[in-house]
Amino acid sequence: MTQPATFQAHSTSPIEARIAAIEEFHPLAAAAMRVIDGLMDTGSPTVMGWSSGKDSSVLVSLVLTVSVERTKAGLPVPQMLVVHTDTGVESPAVRLLADGELAKMSDFASRHGLPLEIRVGKPSLYTSWPVRVIGGRALPSFPTGSADCSKDWKVDTGNRLMDEVFAELRKDKTAAQPVVMTGVRLDESATREANIRARGESASEIWTNAKGRLGLSPIIHWSADDVFEFLGYASAGLIESYSDFSETLQFYRDAGGSSCAVVGDMRMTEAASKQSSGCGARSGCWSCVRVKSDRSAEQMIESDPERYGFMRPLNRLRNFIANTQYDWDSRNYLGRTIDADGNVAVGADVYSPTMLDRLLRYTLTAQVREQAAARQAGVAPRFTIMGFRELVAIDAQWSIYGIHKPFHALKIFFEVMDGNLSDPPITGPLPRTPVPKYGKIHVGRAWEDDRRTGDPKRDRMLSSGIRSHAHEMFHESCGFETKQLTSGEFTTAWGTEDAFDVDEDGAADFVMLMADEYISRYHNDETDRTQAMSTYLSMGIVSPAHASIGRWHAIAQRTQWMQRQGLVGEVQRERLLEMMEQQRGEGVSTPELVQPPMAPSQAALFDDDALVHLGGVDMFMEDGVEEEEDEEERAPAPMG
Repeated sequence: MTQPATFQAHSTSPIEARIAAIEEFHPLAAAAMRVIDGLMDTGSPTVMGWSSGKDSSVLVSLVLTVSVERTKAGLPVPQMLVVHTDTGVESPAVRLLADGELAKMSDFASRHGLPLEIRVGKPSLYTSWPVRVIGGRALPSFPTGSADCSKDWKVDTGNRLMDEVFAELRKDKTAAQPVVMTGVRLDESATREANIRARGESASEIWTNAKGRLGLSPIIHWSADDVFEFLGYASAGLIESYSDFSETLQFYRDAGGSSCAVVGDMRMTEAASKQSSGCGARSGCWSCVRVKSDRSAEQMIESDPERYGFMRPLNRLRNFIANTQYDWDSRNYLGRTIDADGNVAVGADVYSPTMLDRLLRYTLTAQVREQAAARQAGVAPRFTIMGFRELVAIDAQWSIYGIHKPFHALKIFFEVMDGNLSDPPITGPLPRTPVPKYGKIHVGRAWEDDRRTGDPKRDRMLSSGIRSHAHEMFHESCGFETKQLTSGEFTTAWGTEDAFDVDEDGAADFVMLMADEYISRYHNDETDRTQAMSTYLSMGIVSPAHASIGRWHAIAQRTQWMQRQGLVGEVQRERLLEMMEQQRGEGVSTPELVQPPMAPSQAALFDDDALVHLGGVDMFMEDGVEEEEDEEERAPAPMG
């Protein structure tokens, strides 16, 4: 294990005079700058984790301030990297703040000739909010379920980004090893303090984490007052910094509902500590439904409608999703997992096709309204939820699972673009009721050994999965050969990537140039519902992960067989119960029916606002252990 290196004050450092001047009004900042100066003397690259909050902003400011002073003194400055995670669902106010501050860092580094690189990581397409929720893969992370959204969008994305950075920086084993610095502080919370002490973090000594990476925590002993004091001095120009932090301080004031940033921060901290079911973020995601209400966003909208009113559509969509958690009419009742005996669970599962249709319309509507509002205000759009890439990914998932007719997501897109806007209805929260679970229905496993029937109309829909004999036949020109799966079956060797992906340019070209024709030809009840996925695969627009072709093939086969049984799309609960009753009468062994009490429908609570009709807006071409805990786990992940 690496021995700790302590960085003492260097009275002979060429930048000591400047540090001593800062020490007169902020001793802690001076002490941190001496530590950073000493670290740079070793030649170690610095990797700074930055969240856009006050603490990480102080850290970056300290490092860049030392770098400027070293540059003025003719001293070398090792490579510096700022790593940041964009979850895709942050509060738009936070995203605007983050993008603005990142631009300031880049400009500051350019003006002073600093070796700074900024890396921004984003969740994978597969785990992104639009594809995860609207694609029908899983429910939102409700309070009674797991908080895997935080893991997928923040933790995993941040770890992947950091792994990439370290893989590059460690290529030269003889060079000084990089050191990670963050703005963690002991007094943030009892949990944070315990974790910091368990890792052995230090403000003046290099420490080593579980992955063997070197770390340094320069502001670990600072209080919140110390942090705001530093930001105040930087704002006043007493400390040369990449930013005057006026927008940062404005955010803390507005989000906390105070004229004072310090008081606003205290209010947000107190509110976050009371959210036992939330992730603890004080200014979290616009889509977060783990809390009763997004008080931070609502406070900002109420306090300054002119500045933050643009966030209303997103807040309305969030509230609709949160309030309808227990609307069992919005769920699909036929499970996706078929057990070894050929039975499928019948009970409230993931969102129904109708609910997914509505969520896509509501989301696209919110985006269209922002495009129009931004255009009218003469500014760039302040949020973008999805683009062509996400839209096609949703359409592909709907296709392979048989959720909707082929290219249905694209049909919705064009309807919204034509001005048929749909805002989420305003509802009150439905009371919590038990998850309806009725038992199981027998479907068998016939799709695994289906044979041709001799009926040409039916044979077109037999379980070919994602295989295309035509592409294999002309593989010399099409480029697709045959691939044998571990099951012994054969399918087409479609192009694959490290993870599920959609080609952005290909998706845009298909939607804008070809979608109308494909919707007209295939958006009907007679067409194989997996047609959209097959089309995207054949055009190289959608690519599965390397190890997922077999799974996609099996899912498509199952969907094709289920379509022949009339068990795809919106399968009504009443019909499933009738089938279960019929099977019991025929002697098919299924569990007894358990009828839970029904909850009121959300429809009774609707209070629709009058919708404003807008003309078509080219939104994508602009410049931007509870009982419900296992609900999400019942939906397998087909594209991981």
